[in-house]
Amino acid sequence: MSKQQTTDRPSGTDAATPTSETPTIPDRSDASAGVSGSEGDQFTLCGPVSAVDPTVSVVIPTLNEEEAIEAVLQAVFTALRELDIPSEIILADSSTDRTPDIARDHGAIVTEPERKGYGAAYLDGFDTARGDIIAMGDADTTYDFTELPKLIRTMQETDADMVIGSRLDGEILPGAMPPLHQYVGNPMLTRMLNTLFDAEFSDTHSGFRVFTREALDAMDPQTTGMEFASEMLIGAAREDLSVEEVPITYHPRVGNAKLESFRDGWRHIRYMIEEWGSNVGAVRVLAGLFA
Repeated sequence: MSKQQTTDRPSGTDAATPTSETPTIPDRSDASAGVSGSEGDQFTLCGPVSAVDPTVSVVIPTLNEEEAIEAVLQAVFTALRELDIPSEIILADSSTDRTPDIARDHGAIVTEPERKGYGAAYLDGFDTARGDIIAMGDADTTYDFTELPKLIRTMQETDADMVIGSRLDGEILPGAMPPLHQYVGNPMLTRMLNTLFDAEFSDTHSGFRVFTREALDAMDPQTTGMEFASEMLIGAAREDLSVEEVPITYHPRVGNAKLESFRDGWRHIRYMIEEWGSNVGAVRVLAGLFA
């Protein structure tokens, strides 16, 4: 649970009731489909209580991102206008700077998670989200939210439960990722998760993802730290969810990095081993090794 800071938005109906099918997204590649602001335009940025219910919820965790947040929100607006559907932007914010003020000024819903941590922030944002499609991404400009329509369209075209933006299959711009992460850490952790949980992901630690509400319920993530990223994909593999990946461009960050390489890497490794070990088959394998 969290404290929620509201924006001044028109009052209206209650939150939407999730459906079992991915909502239809208008094809914006056809010029005849119209543009934002034209007659028939369906784009609405929804507040906490609005006259329309959001189809897409964009959830962004923030911790002192005042240098980057405006550019990130502008990129989100560009994507949502292209998608042309009712949407909401939720910031799960633990900042001590002007980040929440800037976000509210741009129409975002701002919540204050009661617990600390990467996963805790996302759990708070997901709890607030009302859309049938949920998108997640960081607030430091590393992920280009103008690529969000590509992920959502892939979800529609393939009927996937989740779509991940793959940095390792895409382009990592100079200065965007330390070489230790790019060539050792991320490939190693990806391979480890794939091996232990019989999966085929290309980039298990990309934080740019979209998924349906039903997929979120099936994965049922609970962890509050950085291992949250692994937990989601372990849940997806165990529930045999349909997951697609599309290449994205990874950009240099604006502001201070929050990741602590060795500490957070160990949290992923420890979590994966614990989850793998909780499987009866894994215990038998280990027992056989020492028999």
